[in-house]
Amino acid sequence: MQVPKKLIDRSNFLIENGRFVTLATQSPDGAWASTVNYVPLREPLRLLWYSLREARHSQNIHAHPMVSGSIFVTGLPGLGLDGAQFTGRASPVTGDNLEHISEFYYQRNFPDDETRQNWRLPLSEFHGEGHRRFYVVEIDSWWLLDVDQWLVDMNDQRVAVPLAPLVRK
Repeated sequence: MQVPKKLIDRSNFLIENGRFVTLATQSPDGAWASTVNYVPLREPLRLLWYSLREARHSQNIHAHPMVSGSIFVTGLPGLGLDGAQFTGRASPVTGDNLEHISEFYYQRNFPDDETRQNWRLPLSEFHGEGHRRFYVVEIDSWWLLDVDQWLVDMNDQRVAVPLAPLVRK
């Protein structure tokens, strides 16, 4: 089945421009939602962010790595907003890849050198006894707000979008 180009374009716009994801995690005490500032990674499609190790969502990821999330952007022409939902598996970034991931995150999130230097935390914060970790969620399912159908019947529905066309921008 051919995926409509507009669904791929909308998905890529959200992935590249959303900046924040509401991440839903689970623990024995129940569900929890947190908003985190992400940058996208492709091949496979992933979202990267950092959080405190002791944050509730970080602890939940350690115990139950399956997560879901939503990304939305407002102020758009037409309907005024667009949004996506996803599911995936989250994990902390460890090992030799940490320095590269940190550099990518800060370069992508803060393109201006001065701003980046003001926000950059030392790499020691992200391993060993450091208080923070980079996390990545590898997305396994993706849905968009079905804007076309909403314009017909105002029913709030989602349309599934296959991941293969979203791997590369």
